Amino acid sequence: MKRREFIVLTGVGAASTTLLSGCGNPENALIPALIPDDTYTPGIDYWKASTCALCSAGCGILVRTRERAANKIEGNPLHPVNKGALCARGQAGLQVLYNPDRVKGPMKRSGERGSGQFESISWDEAAKILVDRLADIRAKNGQASVAFSLGNTSNVNRIAAEHFMSSFGSERFISAPVSSDHDDLLFNGTGQRAVFDIANATYLLSFGARFLETWQSPVMYSLAYGEFRRGKNRRRGKFVMIEPRMSTTAANADEWLPAAIGTEGLLALAIAQVIIREKLTPNPVSPNVANGTLDEFAPEKTEADINLPAEKIVRIAREFAASERPLAIAGGAAALGDGESIRAVHFLNKLVGNLNMPGGVFEVEQFDPLAKLGTGKPIKWAPLSEKDGYEGGGSALLIHGMNPVFHSPQMTDRINAFQFIVSFSPFIDETTQLADLILPDHSYLESWDIQAATAHHTVWHADLRALQPTPTPYAAIASPAISPEFDTKQTADVLIDVSRQLGQPLPFESSEECVRKAVSEVRRAFGQAAEISDEDWKSLLESGVMTGDSKPSGSTSGLESAKAGDQPLAISTGEPKPSNDAYPFFVLAYEHAALGYGDHANLPWLQELPDPLTSVLWGSWVEINPKTAASLHIEDGDLVEVKTADGSLRLPAVLFPAIRPDVIAMPYGQGHTAYGQYAKGRGVNPATIAGPYWDAKKRFGVRASVAKAAGEAKLVRFGTSLPEKIDTPR
Repeated sequence: MKRREFIVLTGVGAASTTLLSGCGNPENALIPALIPDDTYTPGIDYWKASTCALCSAGCGILVRTRERAANKIEGNPLHPVNKGALCARGQAGLQVLYNPDRVKGPMKRSGERGSGQFESISWDEAAKILVDRLADIRAKNGQASVAFSLGNTSNVNRIAAEHFMSSFGSERFISAPVSSDHDDLLFNGTGQRAVFDIANATYLLSFGARFLETWQSPVMYSLAYGEFRRGKNRRRGKFVMIEPRMSTTAANADEWLPAAIGTEGLLALAIAQVIIREKLTPNPVSPNVANGTLDEFAPEKTEADINLPAEKIVRIAREFAASERPLAIAGGAAALGDGESIRAVHFLNKLVGNLNMPGGVFEVEQFDPLAKLGTGKPIKWAPLSEKDGYEGGGSALLIHGMNPVFHSPQMTDRINAFQFIVSFSPFIDETTQLADLILPDHSYLESWDIQAATAHHTVWHADLRALQPTPTPYAAIASPAISPEFDTKQTADVLIDVSRQLGQPLPFESSEECVRKAVSEVRRAFGQAAEISDEDWKSLLESGVMTGDSKPSGSTSGLESAKAGDQPLAISTGEPKPSNDAYPFFVLAYEHAALGYGDHANLPWLQELPDPLTSVLWGSWVEINPKTAASLHIEDGDLVEVKTADGSLRLPAVLFPAIRPDVIAMPYGQGHTAYGQYAKGRGVNPATIAGPYWDAKKRFGVRASVAKAAGEAKLVRFGTSLPEKIDTPR
């Protein structure tokens, strides 16, 4: 029975229909409750398992739906990473789905490039434009004239893009660059991953790794930190945080050491020097230092550079070595210097013998469930920051999951040089404004995907009467929690359709089929039958995760090798940072705990989440030590101008006692010039003066000046009376 027929047959006449029309859609509010859909029962909650895509951790989620509408997201207790917990970003995923600024369907540019003027078109027309333009560009400029830029290089959309580009004969793939990473540095790009057993450590030394906020997998490590603090069957662990600005993670530490910015590697080697010279660990082995010997890194010789007393460094070294299960981790400003500091920090773990041991660093084997579904050709990913792939006016750029114009405004002209730009973004962000064609992707809650990894836990083995590292391989399945809200399509399905039109079909008919084939590969890897029955498939989608056998591990192969610390460490001593009267301060630009690097600035729940230490919301700020501020006649809340060699920004000052006097700090996340009503025009973008977030070597070494500026600062803090008005049609 059709909805309007039901109105007539049940006597809901013209008068009632007119009355209901005041709600916007006269029958939609009434009929679902009276004629239920075959797929649901009115008033009953349905929980759909999926995977969160708002950071790289990939936590398992459960989406509560009712009457085909999603209304709550919780953590999946079956997922080995987050075990039912979920952070604020994960909770805010609903606002990605129902955001009023989502692109409702395919669009083509109708005005000047960059004007943001687009007109809606059908998917058939969009596919024709894409095929015709790319074919024309390839005919005139060759196969390599088409480039595909992907923010996520390990999902279903990437596999479809790989086949799509192969059909064009192009191998130009561009990835989002990342700052120096533990896994690449420790394993030389072999695909292995380091997991840190914080839960069972007894002494934790963090060199800038904000693991309770943004580092790697915050939910997983927050749960581990709870175990670390609980001290079950042992003494409560001690936590020491080393960073120039006290973060929320540092605020939870037992001790905060504000070492000079960029000296994390120097401090790590100073600690190592004490451990070795005092023979605090059995069979100590000195690291291979590129410049001189380890003795030159003694605390007594480096304390001036590090700006920490030698006796304090010695005490930390003794405590670290004497602890039963010490652990050192690195992130943040420790990435300065092409990751040499990270390698120096990790040498401490090798020195105390905690590799693949309880409370130490685990070497985890990674596997890609989608690998066998690719073309079989190796992909050479060109970093976004390289000129190769971003040059030439007679070429085309297809871009998915990235917003380089915002994250690196210096690249705008190079990106704009492309003759034809296609964006798959579901939002009109700064990069999408330059697009000629928009093919909006589904939100992650409407998409298919698969993610596989190995969770590493330490469990008590009664037979051994000891803790034993136990890896558990798993695969997490993301299936649509809800039908598409708008006329969008998953990017993989768009590329599948277009490839079919080109006469070169992909080896799967849909993104769902791709995931099913990947599940077969995972089952085979887990020693199970590759084929999966419909009943088992349904059960898998309900749980959202499948796991392999957990086996105790004692291997130390990769981490014990030269990768971990025998390569020369290019860290120097006795070279004080050059003074600069024009720019006397270091700028510390850090990832916003809620907004990240700006990708989530269009979610109002996260915008109104106060910063834990400053209580600022809906805007930007710069943190200044009170002594520094007093010398500059700056008061809390004043409008100030921050200048670097690349430009200047004006923003409110927040007097922040827990920061070094020679450092000023500001979060990334704000400063959008597009990206919808909740993000546009709020705060400033530090990337314009401190460099993109992935360029750790630059952004942690940028110097700046600060001065009070004329004008009124707009500083919104939790508990203030300043209202934040959003002009949204109701």
